[in-house]
Amino acid sequence: MDESSSSKPISDWKDIDTSYRFPTLFLVAKATGWLLISTLFSLLASIKMHSPEFLSNCSWVTYGVLVPAARNAFIYGFALQAGFAAMLWMTMRLGQVKLRGPGFIFIGMILWNLALVLGILGLMGGGLSGYAFLDMPGFVYPMLFTAYALIGGMAILTFFKRQVRELYPSQWFIYASFYWFPWMLTIASYALFSSEPARGIAQALINQWYVSGMTTIVLGFVGLALVQYFIPKLSGRDLYSSHLSFFAFWMMLLFGGLTGLLEAQSLPAWAGVISSVCSHFVSLAWVIVAYNLWKSLQGSGRGSDPFALLLVRAAALSGLVGALLTAWGSRPAAAEVVQFSLFLPGLTWLQLFGFVGTLLLVSIYYFLPRVTELPWKSGGLLSWKGVMTCYFSGVSLISLVYLVGGWKQGKTLADASKSFAEVQAAAMTFIRISTVGELLVFVAALMVCLKVTGMLIAQLRAYIQCCCSCKSEATQ
Repeated sequence: MDESSSSKPISDWKDIDTSYRFPTLFLVAKATGWLLISTLFSLLASIKMHSPEFLSNCSWVTYGVLVPAARNAFIYGFALQAGFAAMLWMTMRLGQVKLRGPGFIFIGMILWNLALVLGILGLMGGGLSGYAFLDMPGFVYPMLFTAYALIGGMAILTFFKRQVRELYPSQWFIYASFYWFPWMLTIASYALFSSEPARGIAQALINQWYVSGMTTIVLGFVGLALVQYFIPKLSGRDLYSSHLSFFAFWMMLLFGGLTGLLEAQSLPAWAGVISSVCSHFVSLAWVIVAYNLWKSLQGSGRGSDPFALLLVRAAALSGLVGALLTAWGSRPAAAEVVQFSLFLPGLTWLQLFGFVGTLLLVSIYYFLPRVTELPWKSGGLLSWKGVMTCYFSGVSLISLVYLVGGWKQGKTLADASKSFAEVQAAAMTFIRISTVGELLVFVAALMVCLKVTGMLIAQLRAYIQCCCSCKSEATQ
């Protein structure tokens, strides 16, 4: 529900948007800044894969440092902060309520980004933990939790003050996502970074549980919330069935945290079997979501914004393909081939950048001009179509060459007659092609960052001018 279907006067909608304006701008500005940093690190890491002499004298930018730095900058810097902005937008628009406690949200944002800066610098300076998605030093995670408590607490308060009490499927997913996150973060960080951490294979199991939960539930649910918000919004048709969404919601919530372990890994056999079963359940839930969205789009035509709707469809397809390939790759025969190859990074790109990242950028394009009253530039390099064509082309290229190249690399690696040099040669062409995709994604992130920064500067300038004019009127 929004201004097009509500009896609220326009002035009330403007008050709601005004209450959200600066928190949105600051969250999105920081998120896009971290996206730029993440894509820069990822581009440098890609170059170093086929040109290891590049920046070889600097220990801060080795491949083993750049990859986790890029990953953490994307997850905690871009995806979660842009997700916070989307969550607040959906809460206020669907609930018809003004933002509560913006001052606490600002404090939370400052603390969150301070923790992230310290964490990335600590990681690059030699404090790499070795745990995927928890690569930063252990002192960072209590800071992130405290910052989240401030932001999430105000989101809860705003949610309970809403005027429209009905809950939509998009709200189920996004609130489950952001209130699953602190629980996972607390358990995983305590188990891995406390004075008496978990030992042996328990470390690997806990770490993979966190990685799977972040990918499938926390960030995956953000993407699913956005796709179920934008499909009805852009197509002008209601979601086909909330019951199908409800079924898929609980299936993913129950099984989504136990995917990603391969039977071919050096873990107890039961871990790989359970993970494979859970991966198939998650893929089934994705098929249900895809069917629900397909039925919702039947007879919808071009929609109110054809290009945005096309991107939402492409992002949903990326998520579906990622889930199906994850289930397929969990089979023992496939796992033996893909486990040490480029295939797994290809899945990460497809799920995080192709699915979640695309939908978060669509959400920024959709709601930022509405709350700032500044239109997105319609022509030139900073145009919406130019930015997103560049971004999605790069992500698609990287995902495709990693998936195909990873399968070829894995098959070559499994052939005992092939030397390691031949294995590397088989993958090197795909790695070089992926660098082109990395460059496209970096350029798109740069364009988004410049546009959002311009919006922020314009809003700050207008705010300062308003304050000065009010002060001068008061003195007269």
